[in-house]
Parts: sequence; structure tokens; C-alpha cells
Amino acid sequence: MSQHACELSFLSRSDGSALYSIGSTVALASVNGPGDVKALNRHYNKCHLEVCYSPSTGQSMIGERALESVIMRTVEQVILIHLHPRTAVNVTIQEMQSDGLALSTSINAACMALLDAGVQMKSTFAAVTCCLTPSETIIIEPTEAEMKESSAVVTFVFDGLDYNVVSAHQDGCLSTENFNRCLRDCQIAAKDVINFYRRTIEKKYEDDIL
Repeated sequence: MSQHACELSFLSRSDGSALYSIGSTVALASVNGPGDVKALNRHYNKCHLEVCYSPSTGQSMIGERALESVIMRTVEQVILIHLHPRTAVNVTIQEMQSDGLALSTSINAACMALLDAGVQMKSTFAAVTCCLTPSETIIIEPTEAEMKESSAVVTFVFDGLDYNVVSAHQDGCLSTENFNRCLRDCQIAAKDVINFYRRTIEKKYEDDIL
């Protein structure tokens, strides 16, 4: 696995934020809310969720919109939206630097920013990306160069309780056997990510006490 790093409360003007990196891929996530919402987006039985993703250079294209959609579906499943009716939660993700792991880095940054903001969730969640080489070797958290040479790339998002799959995103073709191999290896890696979250949160509160 690549090296993970995270700095919480990176932005002073948001309710929660996290600068998260996996290897050479870096994403900055900020969360505002639950807070005021436009009348058009006001729901009587749940909060309105918005996710906005911006690439490091240029404007968002189809690829970025697809990535934004995966993040949205993931966050929607884990936050307790019914607890805050007639409000909005806004999640903004800015790609700072990319080496192929934009999706998993962004999802993990979003999770840490939500935790930093104190947004109530069913559980934490962790994304892990892997690729399958032509020789059917699985590489966890590959570089962009390794992805380009692979036959398939898949990102799994697991909940932090039972490590069940929350969402998955796949590029390329995988047999059922190889898909299950990827799932199993990513599930193991996700446990390390959740442990990293725990250490990061513990360190933040220790520093706050001191």
C-alpha cells in the first residue's frame, strides 16, 4: 500500500476539512453544514446533500462528473440525512495533485472532513483502489503508470463496521474470480485505512487537549 497522510481542520472557514494524500495523489475536502438551504432544495424529512468536485487544472469534464456522482452516492448512504430536515450539507473536494488515485483519495478525504465537521454517520467509510495486471497480479493503490498498463481498475468503498461494500467503481473487464480476488485484497487494505483514520482522529484530540 502507498503511504497515507491526513491533516484535519486544514481550512479555518469550513465546519470540517481534511487534506488527504495517498502516495502522490492529494485531495482537499471541506464540509459545511448541516446549515441553511435554498427553499428549492428544502426537504421536510431529510437534509439536502451537495457534492462538488474540482480537478487540479481546467474545468470539470465527463470523467470528473462521474467521479462526483460516485462520491455523492457513497456519502448519501452513510450520513444520517433524516436527522437534519430542512438543512443542507455541502461537501467540496478539490484535487490538488493526481497520480491516478483521485477517486479513493477524494472519498477518504470526504470521510475525514465529515468526521472533522461532526456530521453524524452510520459508520466511517474507506475507499481502496486496485488494478489487475495482464499477468493477473493485483496491485493495491497503483500509480497512474501502473493503471495504464493494467487490464482493469476497480475502487471499492467499505463501511468501517463490518467492511461491507458501500459502493464500487470499475474500469475494464474482470472475471468473477478476479473481481472476488480484488474485493478480498481491497477489504484487507481497508482495515489499515480505518486504523489510520482512528490514529489521525486520536492525535487531533490529543493535540487539542494539550
